[in-house]
Amino acid sequence: MKIVADSSVMYSIAEGADKGIEVMPLSVSIGNETWLEYEEITSPEFLTKVRAGATPTSSCPPVGLMAHAFDTEEEVICLSMASGLSGSYGVAHAQGEQAPHPERVHVINTKTLCVPHRIMALAAVSMRERGLDTATVVANMRAMADSHHSFLIPEDFDFLRRGGRLTPMAAKFAAVLKAVPVMKQTEDGKRLERLAITRSLPKAIGSIVSDLKERGIGKAHYISVSHADNLEAAKLAIEQLRKAFPENRMGIFDLSPAFVTQGGPGCFAIQVIDTTLCPEVDPA
Repeated sequence: MKIVADSSVMYSIAEGADKGIEVMPLSVSIGNETWLEYEEITSPEFLTKVRAGATPTSSCPPVGLMAHAFDTEEEVICLSMASGLSGSYGVAHAQGEQAPHPERVHVINTKTLCVPHRIMALAAVSMRERGLDTATVVANMRAMADSHHSFLIPEDFDFLRRGGRLTPMAAKFAAVLKAVPVMKQTEDGKRLERLAITRSLPKAIGSIVSDLKERGIGKAHYISVSHADNLEAAKLAIEQLRKAFPENRMGIFDLSPAFVTQGGPGCFAIQVIDTTLCPEVDPA
């Protein structure tokens, strides 16, 4: 059984291979230049270019890489980042149907990205190593996809607006507000909507803590804070989260170049996913 994922899992090809995951890098572009993230450009290098005034875009992994990943006699579980936030799922689904053995290619919309996506990929590897069959792993991946929640605190709404990743109402508020906004991923995983508008960063983080408590997240949920060169804010967030959820596993991570094109420099994300099905997995 082959586990395939796009680089939303925030691994390079070599790092993924070391974990048992075949990683297909997303592409990022500025003007006429395009790079495969983690392979041809790092997050610090990309952030430097964006902060200098460049307008970045991102795109799904090259079709040839997907076709190669699916050209196998093995069963394939392909975990694509959230449909709506990227075209990866649609392209992977189409490539899966054209594979030599389409019945053996299982393309899953994870409905998420970044750390929860990484955890799902690592969980699939763990389940494979424990001898679970393909149908069981697929069912478990879909259950995990439904257990995640993601929030974003951006510094610059233009990145979200240009990418069409805001709901119309959120985009309207984004154009006029100067307070600290908190966005949450919609239930279908395709867009971001407004959760709260606050007067300070601690209150913004507090609104996320309140939302998670209302959702009743349990001890098995892994909580991550991922940032685009904003470690100070990430540390503040993890401190508040640890006070609110002292028994949960947590970690701080650096966002990928592709996510910078979505959230912009200085943004940070708080995400949770239920790890009941894979308590042994450590995404750090």
